[in-house]
Amino acid sequence: MKKQISFRLFFIQWFFLVIMIILGIICYELFFPVYYDLIKNAQINNAYLDIKDLDLANLDDYSIFSDYEEEGLTFVIADEDMEPIYTSRNNSAYTVYTNISMKLSEFSTTPEIIERDSKQKEVTKIRAKLKQDDVNYYIVIKDTVHGSARTKIIEKFLIVIFSIIFGIGSFAMLLLSKHFTAPILNLTNIAEKIVDHNFLERAEENGAYTEINRLAKSLNRISDQLAQSMEQVEESRDWQLRQNVRQERMEKMRKDFIANASHELKTPLAVISSQTEMLALVNKDEQEYYLTSIQEEIDKISSLVSRLLDTTVLEHHMENMLQKTLNMKEVMEYIIMKYDGLAKKKNVHMESFLADDCTVHGDREYIEQAVNNYMMNAFEHTKFRGSIRTTLRRDGMNIRVGIYNTGKQIPADEIEHIWTGFYSKSQKNPENLSHAGLGLYIVQSVVTMHNGKYGVENLPEGVEFWFTLPAAE
Repeated sequence: MKKQISFRLFFIQWFFLVIMIILGIICYELFFPVYYDLIKNAQINNAYLDIKDLDLANLDDYSIFSDYEEEGLTFVIADEDMEPIYTSRNNSAYTVYTNISMKLSEFSTTPEIIERDSKQKEVTKIRAKLKQDDVNYYIVIKDTVHGSARTKIIEKFLIVIFSIIFGIGSFAMLLLSKHFTAPILNLTNIAEKIVDHNFLERAEENGAYTEINRLAKSLNRISDQLAQSMEQVEESRDWQLRQNVRQERMEKMRKDFIANASHELKTPLAVISSQTEMLALVNKDEQEYYLTSIQEEIDKISSLVSRLLDTTVLEHHMENMLQKTLNMKEVMEYIIMKYDGLAKKKNVHMESFLADDCTVHGDREYIEQAVNNYMMNAFEHTKFRGSIRTTLRRDGMNIRVGIYNTGKQIPADEIEHIWTGFYSKSQKNPENLSHAGLGLYIVQSVVTMHNGKYGVENLPEGVEFWFTLPAAE
């Protein structure tokens, strides 16, 4: 029949406790009287030797008696005329009579300790005849048997006995614990081998204890499952390596694809388109402004094409960035002004809240590119007669740029993916390469290389994209 470790330990604990109590009682009955006599004999002998050193004819210091009386001794001392010299009780004459006068024949100049039983209690005494200056003195020293002194001796004896028994029992429990822990140690060794991918060792499932057997069965199942999983991993490793090589090749093709150029050129082309449409609606005095704006965007297109020919600039941490101190309010006002025509075309309400004293260190061209990507993203997702709000403010030690647009919110499961290049193409329409999802990927690259942070928040009626840059001192 299988046993449970918890029951066995409970049984052993109670067995050990009962054995301790029984052994304590036996030791008390057998050895305490001997132990008690030894202590009292020594006390009485020492007391008699101390009295011999006293001048009983001129006794004026009784402190020696009080010390022994605290240890449970009583004294009766009288001279040869039976006059009390010292007694431990108040009725001195009567005490001298009952302890000395009635038993003069029992006193000797070479006294010995008398031990006898008296109704289940040990009485130890000494009767001595001491001669000093030709005067005989009679001395009785007796153990009171009862009282706190005896209780203290019993306590000390029990402490010693139970300490010895506890030490022996602890050693026995140590031996038993090794017996109980042996199968657990065996399971531990097997578990360590499993960690080292050695699944050949099997745990014993038919041992003496049910808990160990259940643990052994679980460990064997784990070993079998891990062995099977390792085999599957080995079988799929070659396939996974081939998939990784294929994935890396496709990723490189994506990065090299001309979709970079098409995406980057989309922003200035949209601005040029809106500015061109405005030429037909304004007078000649205002046409010069729009023509100048168109020329600036054309210059940007030329610059963008040149930079996209060297794609390693962005992929290798923008090592060609030119860091300057920038007034972000001026940068934002310049960018917002470029989208005036597009806002009128789409009948989008634009508003801005730009704080002063917002300066950063960075490359203006790249920062404008990040803001433009946010702006174009906002226009693409804002419906007719919608709203776009741009904000610029100081946020602690950072400068925060936010662009909010009304419209649909971004699903929670897509937020972490929208910053990955080509996400919209690969996830939504794999065959359409003209709208590669690079805008937000470029934003996160630009902001990261400027030691900033970026993010997006779903607000009640739309979405706000933001990024922060360290403020310039």
